Amino acid sequence: MSNEVKKYNWFYEDGKYTLLEYLTELRDLINSPVTQMQECDGDLFMSEYQKLITASYKLSNLVDQIKKEQEE
Repeated sequence: MSNEVKKYNWFYEDGKYTLLEYLTELRDLINSPVTQMQECDGDLFMSEYQKLITASYKLSNLVDQIKKEQEE
C-alpha cells in the first residue's frame, strides 16, 4: 500500500486537498452561513442560503470522488 496521501478536488481536478483539509474547508463554508441565518433575515438570509448551496455541491463532489476511488 502506498504512503501517498490521497488528495481531493475542491475545484475541477485541482487535487490539492487532503480529506481533512477538504472537510475543514467544508465545515467553515457551512458554519458561517448557518450562524448568520440564525441571526438575520431578508437579503442577508438569501446570501447565506447561497453559501449553503455551494457547500452542498462541494459535499456531493467529495462523495462522488470517494466512490469513484473505491471502484478503482
